[in-house]
Amino acid sequence: MRPPAVRHPFEPGSLTDADHAPALYDRYPQYEQVMDWVQSFVTQPHADLGRPGAVCPRMAPALRLNLVRLVALRTKTASAEEAGEKGGALAALYEELFDDAESFRAGALMAVFPDLPEDQADTFIDGGHARLRMNFVARGLMIGEFHPHSTVTSVRNPALHVMRCPAPMFAVRALSRHDLIFLDRPETPPAERGQYLKHLRHHLGDQLTDRERERIRAGLAELEGAK
Repeated sequence: MRPPAVRHPFEPGSLTDADHAPALYDRYPQYEQVMDWVQSFVTQPHADLGRPGAVCPRMAPALRLNLVRLVALRTKTASAEEAGEKGGALAALYEELFDDAESFRAGALMAVFPDLPEDQADTFIDGGHARLRMNFVARGLMIGEFHPHSTVTSVRNPALHVMRCPAPMFAVRALSRHDLIFLDRPETPPAERGQYLKHLRHHLGDQLTDRERERIRAGLAELEGAK
């Protein structure tokens, strides 16, 4: 696999695809933790999910196409500031790795942090995610926040903690229609919610159903009227 032109701040030699990740398990045990979790949880159905199918329907097809990449980033602190700085480079890396429309839509990039203490993962991962998500959505991407103590739950079942992963991680993928349920939330500050809706309309306009377009139109009209 060709190394990326965007090198900083990724650990040299850490970028791999899922097929070849086992060769790096000794060096990055987080890769083994993540891949075991993907196989045992993410790609499987779950009785408490509230819908049929896998927890993440996108992951199994991405694995079959060998469009899953893993990378490691070294850190000096567990601060949200450093998470925002280091994690921000993942958007450019994703765009470089998946540089055609088909792979961009189907790919996945998982980034682990070998130096991050597990008991500080919530500060780093959740705090970094809050800083990063809008910039990623503006580029047509979603960034997910995963760590062992995540309190994020399924939209259909608040008792199921779907973002709990044994290794602290950011995961990046392309925006999809399904993301409307995550980004159009009444508890989101109005200015942010409006930006999310505009970015969704811009990146997914021709993929949206009439009902989804109307939801976005109505949401933006409601937010504009509330000013």
